[in-house]
Amino acid sequence: MYDTLARILTGRFQLRPELVTPEATPPALGLDSLFVVELSFVLEEEAGLKISFDELAEAGTVAEIARLMQDEQNRQDASV
Repeated sequence: MYDTLARILTGRFQLRPELVTPEATPPALGLDSLFVVELSFVLEEEAGLKISFDELAEAGTVAEIARLMQDEQNRQDASV
């Protein structure tokens, strides 16, 4: 899921690839609360993952966001 997130961050959000690391925090990347709202929509649209605004806002790093994505994918796979 990290690769998917990195692709979204560098493509849709136009972040420089060298800045997108697992340890990077949204504020360090220049991303604010509006980012959380937009990311939630983009994740649902591009990856089919429904992650709440609150969950995304609580994620402190890019790696934590990727973990949320993986957890949601696992939940979806388990319900099929």
